[in-house]
Amino acid sequence: MRLEFPHLSYETRERVATITLNRPQVLNACNYPVKWDLRAALSHAAADDGVRVLVIRGNGRAFCAGIDLKELSSGGIDHRNFALWEECMRMIETMDKISICLMHGYALGSGVQLGLACDLRVATPTTQIGLPAGREGLIPGLSVWRLAKFVGMGRAKELAIWGDSIDGVEARRIGLVSALVADETRDEEFAALVERTLAAASWGVRATRRTMNLTLAADWQEANDYYIGQQKQGLASADFHEAMAAYREKREPRWE
Repeated sequence: MRLEFPHLSYETRERVATITLNRPQVLNACNYPVKWDLRAALSHAAADDGVRVLVIRGNGRAFCAGIDLKELSSGGIDHRNFALWEECMRMIETMDKISICLMHGYALGSGVQLGLACDLRVATPTTQIGLPAGREGLIPGLSVWRLAKFVGMGRAKELAIWGDSIDGVEARRIGLVSALVADETRDEEFAALVERTLAAASWGVRATRRTMNLTLAADWQEANDYYIGQQKQGLASADFHEAMAAYREKREPRWE
């Protein structure tokens, strides 16, 4: 299935849903209408039980160059824009899909925030990654809540306060991105990583993701209770029985 929105596309194929930002003329900068399109596309993905992996990428020379400064400077963006954006980020984090994005070219502001909401972030060595919101007198979204969980509070404050960009190599070194792909072959290498993610997207892995997300904010007892409940469901799941059958038959599991 393929759906075309004014500012992005949504496509499903073989248990993978792909959202592609499509404002290449402005390096996929996000204005208010983009966020409504994103919310609609994410709603489709969340409601599709056949989808196990959510892919987010950008068309053209950049993943996402951040907020649309033209709209911001003209007064076309108010607090409702930011609330809608964070609703979208939370949808990515809470839907029962493993999410992976390709951050190429520029991943600034909203581009970083979008990446942080995903489980896995892939970049190229030359990708420029930064949080310049302070230079516009704004807060860089809830990256102030998410970023330190990946890179530590000290490094997160450097990126947010100084607003300087780092390249993909440095982002990989500090744990901000999960993998690097070559600029020249990024599409082919990213496709392989998506396939690797899909192959891993059993019920157990998705439950592991849910449990890891919870434990970031939970105390031990809450985390343990949630984990035990999820593990019980895992033992009863079709994926678990398929994994055990595959082990016995010395083959790779085939997830339904």
